[in-house]
Amino acid sequence: MSAMEPVITLSKAHSVHLKPKGEVCNWLQAGARVHLLQRKGDWIRVTWRSGKKNGWIQYLESTL
Repeated sequence: MSAMEPVITLSKAHSVHLKPKGEVCNWLQAGARVHLLQRKGDWIRVTWRSGKKNGWIQYLESTL
C-alpha cells in the first residue's frame, strides 16, 4: 500500500464484491475507513484492515 492512496470514510454501509457485478463477499459498515485503489465505471476497488482485505463497492458520489 502506498502513502499516496486516497482514504475515505464511508457514510453508509456497502456490500463488497469479489469483482464488479460479482458475488458479494463482505460488508463494510458506515464509518469504515477504506483506501481507494482503482475505478472501473460505477465501481471502485477498495482495501481496508491495512491492506489485508479488498474488494469492489458500487461507487456513487452520494453514497460515500
